[in-house]
Amino acid sequence: MKLDKYARDVALWRDWAAINYSAAKTLFESGDAFLLFPAATLGHHALEMYLKSALIAHGMTVFDPKKVASLDPGICLAPADCAWGHGLIELARKLASRNPHFHLSQQLEIVGYIVHREPMTVEEGLAIFEPFFTELRYPQEMKQVIGLGADELRLLDVLVQELRHARLWNNAPSQP
Repeated sequence: MKLDKYARDVALWRDWAAINYSAAKTLFESGDAFLLFPAATLGHHALEMYLKSALIAHGMTVFDPKKVASLDPGICLAPADCAWGHGLIELARKLASRNPHFHLSQQLEIVGYIVHREPMTVEEGLAIFEPFFTELRYPQEMKQVIGLGADELRLLDVLVQELRHARLWNNAPSQP
């Protein structure tokens, strides 16, 4: 098995994250309550892709670690170097372990939330978006999502600003 040719492409992952972010913003800003669910799932997807892009910049590869043993000989990849899954907190923790400038305890600069408490850390903000992937993609009972609206768009904007910061890509090890 070979790696997908985009598994280590920092710029492409970051570009796709920006596309999903733009789509999420458009849907959030539409004023149509029915579009909040896809807006939130696209917002989650954008955050996931920004995290994976930064992880690629720090030597990781987007690949299922359970399949590493199936890779063609000569492809050097350890399971610990795989960025995989949809869990924002897990991906963010991997990034924090590889990048001394990324801190989950960093306070986000947001003022005026209606439903979320302030101040809020990066980890707490990502935790709000975490269930959007699992609970909003398909019709099902929601156990963690308590509401959607302007607060989630403001939170998405601030989280994306934090993840777009150049310090996540500067001084990263060179890619294989």
